[in-house]
Amino acid sequence: MTDTPMNEARFQLFLDRIRRSSLPKRLFTHRLFLTGFILFLGVLTMAVLASYLAPHAPNQNNFRYRLGEPNATHWLGTDNFGRDVLSRVIYGSQVSLRIGFMVVIMNAVFGTLIGASAGYFRKLDNPIMRVMDGLMAFPAILLAIALAATLGPSEFNAVLALTVAYTPRTARIVRASVLVVREMDYVQAALASGAGHTRILFRHVLVNSMAPLIVQLTFIFAVAVLAEAVLSFIGVGPPPPTPTWGNIISEGRNYIREAPWISLYPGIAIAITVLGLNLLGDGLRDVLDPRMKVETR
Repeated sequence: MTDTPMNEARFQLFLDRIRRSSLPKRLFTHRLFLTGFILFLGVLTMAVLASYLAPHAPNQNNFRYRLGEPNATHWLGTDNFGRDVLSRVIYGSQVSLRIGFMVVIMNAVFGTLIGASAGYFRKLDNPIMRVMDGLMAFPAILLAIALAATLGPSEFNAVLALTVAYTPRTARIVRASVLVVREMDYVQAALASGAGHTRILFRHVLVNSMAPLIVQLTFIFAVAVLAEAVLSFIGVGPPPPTPTWGNIISEGRNYIREAPWISLYPGIAIAITVLGLNLLGDGLRDVLDPRMKVETR
């Protein structure tokens, strides 16, 4: 009788290995994931190779070509300082993606620690989640704006504000997964065998709670890119002349009639990035959630 839970755990691990071995094939035959991957890969490539792809320096002023229309020299036109819009959009992708990556990493770390602690240790559940509920009582973007305005405009402060605003949502998802996994037979068997809580939490519970977290982080990435643009647009994100998609749009709003291209192209870049990340998240959710039918054709 005592061997039954361990046998079930071994069988579950065996099934997990089979499932994971075909995971890349399942992902790249999923239309939503593949489309999102291609879109995001294009934006990521633009950010990584910005110094090679940008035809001009992003902050190079040329008042002779102020508010210039798109032409052979400036493919997307110039802004009110004569700066090349294409170059600024390309370099802006670096800042937006860097902030998105940092927010995702910090959400993954703090959201996992908070959610896992609340879900696994029952005495910590109520106090921790009441704090998270208090933070979630405020709309996330308004909380991020308030924190960024209080801390001052900078890239680090924008990351910190977005992390505080969106970590409670990640923590709740991790907590929900941990609450389910904690009651599984192989976890109870590990407890019965005398394994410590830290070992069980990290080697058994969190490992089997990663799928919802991974999906959530892709959506957090998309939201962080969009929220960073909002912060920069209202002046509490990375300050000018640092090119970010948000402050490029903000600078172009006063010239929307004379030079609509200033705000149009960074807006398109934001839309493509967010769309790609959302499609990635949808594809990951379909493939990683065994309860959903995966559409592969």
